[in-house]
Amino acid sequence: MPGLRHDYRDQQPDGVECASTDRVWFDRRVGGAWRTARLSDVPAIVFSEAMRDVDLFVSVTSIAADPLWVDRGDGLYVDYWREASLAELTATAQTRRSALQRIIPRTKLADRCELIERYLVVRGQLSTYKIHLGSANILMEPGNTYLCIVPSRRGPHEPVFLPFEDDRLAVILSKAFLLADDARITDPSIVAQLRARR
Repeated sequence: MPGLRHDYRDQQPDGVECASTDRVWFDRRVGGAWRTARLSDVPAIVFSEAMRDVDLFVSVTSIAADPLWVDRGDGLYVDYWREASLAELTATAQTRRSALQRIIPRTKLADRCELIERYLVVRGQLSTYKIHLGSANILMEPGNTYLCIVPSRRGPHEPVFLPFEDDRLAVILSKAFLLADDARITDPSIVAQLRARR
């Protein structure tokens, strides 16, 4: 909207690799300068779109979305990673859940999948898996053991059609297809984790 903008601040202390979120605010152009706007003066649609931008930024850059973070040996943020990677669903993750409710019944996985609270549950031949709809991290049942699967980089000529642009949704679907046929997985790092459970 002309004459209105939103800003987002994060903090990164010296010597620390991670940044933390801070605040969001809106500015309105007054005269030739930007001045902080009252929230009540921000149109609802502008507020909604700005919050969606922030939610997407935070969810994509969060260490909770990094499946290898827990293996780094960085004890400083491991507790946060564990909590955030399995946390309540954000608005973006809830939209992702709604999309999966429409997509899964149309796939060959329909009889092997179930959406519960914040997870897509996939029944494989070797185990049952819970894929978190926010972080796309995987827990194996029983015992909720973490399963690390790092998605391969998609080439420039491999488009996937989804109802809206969301890389995490594509990752969740690819993991679901892989785990539904878990007896045929050949990747050594994944196989080693599956064997450790038996």
